[in-house]
Amino acid sequence: MEAQIEELLPFLHDGKMEVRQIAINNIVSFTPSSSEFFRVFLKHAKPLCKDLKALVKEDPVIAHDAIVSLINLSGEAVISAELNDEGFIKYLIFNIIISKTNILADLAAMLLSNISKNDSIAEKIMNLSGNPIEGLTTATSAVGQLADIFLKGVDKGYNPQCNFDYLASIFATLAAFPKGRTLLFAKDDTGLSPLSKIVCFTEHPSVIRRGGVITTIKNASFSIDDHTAFLDESDINVLPYILLPLCGPEEFDLDDMEGMPEDIQLLPPTKKREADAHLRVTLLESLVLLTTSRQGRDYLRAKKTYPVVQKMHLAEPEEDVKEVAEQIVNMLMRDEAPEISEIQEDDEDAITEV
Repeated sequence: MEAQIEELLPFLHDGKMEVRQIAINNIVSFTPSSSEFFRVFLKHAKPLCKDLKALVKEDPVIAHDAIVSLINLSGEAVISAELNDEGFIKYLIFNIIISKTNILADLAAMLLSNISKNDSIAEKIMNLSGNPIEGLTTATSAVGQLADIFLKGVDKGYNPQCNFDYLASIFATLAAFPKGRTLLFAKDDTGLSPLSKIVCFTEHPSVIRRGGVITTIKNASFSIDDHTAFLDESDINVLPYILLPLCGPEEFDLDDMEGMPEDIQLLPPTKKREADAHLRVTLLESLVLLTTSRQGRDYLRAKKTYPVVQKMHLAEPEEDVKEVAEQIVNMLMRDEAPEISEIQEDDEDAITEV
């Protein structure tokens, strides 16, 4: 069977479209990593990726199978290296993802998410720019344009075939780079940053969307110089979007609610806390990062972050989650020395970017 698959590969660039379609339609089912023939494709990575990249630009039926094949294979370094191609990355973003009608936009976003784990590809994405698109975006950076389509395209609001949830994973990856954080905090000509358009989805039903957004918030929190904009109620105002998923149905005392963000006051008895323990940890780690400056600690105290974390801690079943909550409590409840303006975490408590 391995020999038969290898015999199929040259037909991916056959002169006849119907032959290429039959070839890719037969090949795609063998590309998942669970396939016993998965390694066959890695042996032929260079010519295979050249053909698949060309097929992505063809008829949607052919392009669909080509993109799915690349998604399945792209976790391998030998494949992502062959996709480190600025022209191909530009095509994915500007011809497929940022499209009001392309039915493959979500698959292209999934592929871009996978390959953005390659640092060189992430760098290319951060350097890309394009023309503003009427009705969608005035941004010129690729990151800015992707943020606009992520916001406007939620729940198939822009492209009726696609929801763009996988873009959240790309933002999370880019936010792990200083340059990516700079782009995410940069304001456009309307005074809004990409982050201000992203942070509102921390309670979205799609775990792909909210998980990527929550990780983006954590990684963006490493930019201490931008904490003012991050917390400012007239700017990004991230705190309510961190605290809301940490809230359950518990009621707060009236004294605790004074100063608390309005969005988390008087929550209904049906309110559910974030179900994913890893995401709860990530939200708490964002708060830890926001307490690394005196200004951040004072703001979190004023906004009554402590009662939220306290009630969450009491209801938390996972020990590792409780440990992070305790870090926040310790940071917020301790006395401040007047001469200390910033606290550095101990190495053993340092949070690693994801």
